[in-house]
Amino acid sequence: MSVQSLVSQLPYNAQIKPKIVKDVNTLLQIYRSLQPSAQELFSVQQGTATLLLTLSGTIAMFFKGSQYNIPVDVYLPLTYPSTPPLVYVRPTKSMALKEGHRHVDREGLCYMPYLHKWGSRSTLIEMCQGLSQIFGEDPPVYARPASQPYHPPQPPSYNSVASSSSSTSYNTSAASSSRPTPPPPSYSTLTKEPSYKASGSTNLEKLTVKIQGELQDFYNDARKEMQSDLALQTKLSSSQDEISKQHMNLRRIKENLTAAIDETKEKNDQLTQTIKKKSDEMSNKDSLDPDSLITGIDPNSSKMLSLCATVAAIDDTLYYLDRALINGSINLDEMLKETRKLARKQFLAKAHIKKIVEGVGGTKDYVVR
Repeated sequence: MSVQSLVSQLPYNAQIKPKIVKDVNTLLQIYRSLQPSAQELFSVQQGTATLLLTLSGTIAMFFKGSQYNIPVDVYLPLTYPSTPPLVYVRPTKSMALKEGHRHVDREGLCYMPYLHKWGSRSTLIEMCQGLSQIFGEDPPVYARPASQPYHPPQPPSYNSVASSSSSTSYNTSAASSSRPTPPPPSYSTLTKEPSYKASGSTNLEKLTVKIQGELQDFYNDARKEMQSDLALQTKLSSSQDEISKQHMNLRRIKENLTAAIDETKEKNDQLTQTIKKKSDEMSNKDSLDPDSLITGIDPNSSKMLSLCATVAAIDDTLYYLDRALINGSINLDEMLKETRKLARKQFLAKAHIKKIVEGVGGTKDYVVR
């Protein structure tokens, strides 16, 4: 019977039946050792049994370089996929459940982080892969000694299932048992069971596990490379901010230099025009009066400049009159006559200078010698 026909006869919500069919068919394409069927799951609280879709078969694991097939039953609850599947390890007559196992209790119910964190993105394939991994780390069954009696597994009850989905400890108390770990069942022991023979998908499952390991290594390398790239990107971002600041600073300096260059050019043009103007003025004059080059800034300054020149000229004249008298170039009477004239003129010039200085607020100590 196909999965679709089987699911159509079970009391699942009609809206989730297509997803159940799709998920189960996808799982069976890889794990062909699992076979779908309808089995009852007893509810202790309600006292009734519910018919659920069950996947019975084996899940391959690898322990110390050898492959073993672990018999399991996978129940899909009515609330699937909102709640995780229920996985039971079903030991055969030649097997016994390992007591104190971290992920499997005495009834064979499996506890694992993947089931506890079951969400909308969880899949049955990843669940089986997780079971294969945890079984490979710690086998849940071992070869039952001939002296140990066989106890058939009890049918699963719904209250134990409910407690497993909400538990956060994963049977850690059982994991602390001091009992030594029994050896896993030998491969030959598993293959002797007719209902759990290794299917033709063994090589496919082995290849799947190998590819998963290679993909995990690839993801780890990619994650490290991404972290390195992110760190480099952070450094580049900080460097980019620093470069932007330096660029803005250089732009301001360039603007200031451009303004200074323009101002310098303007001043240079003004000086050039002034020089040209003065050159033209000088070329238009036949002779240049040196006295015209020195002028005062106002009338009083010009007058004082002229009076000071007069005083200095009279001093020079008196000096040369004295030399002329000594040399006999002039007699005494003429020398005294000219001296009186020059002295009177010099006195008036000095008095005029003093009056100008006092008029403009100058000091009275100013004396022209």
